[in-house]
Amino acid sequence: MSTIDIRNDEKLVTLLLEAEKKDTDILIDYLTDNGKGRISLSRSVKDLLVTSKENDELDEDSIRLLIREIQLFGGNSFVNLFRRNGVDYVEIVDDVMSRMNLSGAKSSSIEAKERLIISKVFESAWDKMPEDERKKILNDLGIKTIAGVNALEVILPRISLGGLAAFQITALVASSVASMLAGRAIPLVANMGLGRVLGAFAGPIGIALTGIYSAYDLASPAFRVILPCIVQIAWIRMKSTQKFCPKCDVLVDPTMKFCHQCGTNLKGENHE
Repeated sequence: MSTIDIRNDEKLVTLLLEAEKKDTDILIDYLTDNGKGRISLSRSVKDLLVTSKENDELDEDSIRLLIREIQLFGGNSFVNLFRRNGVDYVEIVDDVMSRMNLSGAKSSSIEAKERLIISKVFESAWDKMPEDERKKILNDLGIKTIAGVNALEVILPRISLGGLAAFQITALVASSVASMLAGRAIPLVANMGLGRVLGAFAGPIGIALTGIYSAYDLASPAFRVILPCIVQIAWIRMKSTQKFCPKCDVLVDPTMKFCHQCGTNLKGENHE
């Protein structure tokens, strides 16, 4: 049994253990500044996390170490850079929501809270985009608006509902943040038909994050780690609820027997 104390975040351990390694690797990049290290991250921990990226999969100890460092950064974000007492992930998310003036009940699910943060980041980036780029994103997301209606009035409620639109927008936000901070997009974006708008969105995401840090007095180095981590965990959680083709990785309808993209048998039945 692991001796790494992660307080009350056992469910987060399960989520990250079941996640694709390419997604958890991005969390490691955020924590370690792409392997360069951070002033509040010990060199030994940085080396362990970076080394774990070289393995085929992350073991439980690596996941627990990853979560503990997120907890420590969360504790640092709201008190001082060198606080060494971590806080639970839910408390981290609650603190971020409070600092960003986001209204949400403490009793709401962690999924709902993460979606509120995704909504705020998306909204901030949307405000920085020219109209032609907004139209491209709406078209690729398959969202139609009524003349005279602000597109955000259509988009933001869809994020809160947690359906396909929420999944697509979370993917776009997470991939844009990863492109900016980790130097690579999440691979699934291209298969979702969002690759064409990623470049248009990545620039405004960078401006939006800078604006969020400034507007809400969240310029501490630790917060600049925590917010991207929450975005990535939100993506991992959202992705875990969807079904993908095992061959081409495209998002599929869970009721369908065959992939609409490549024809792979999704039910595992033998039709010979």
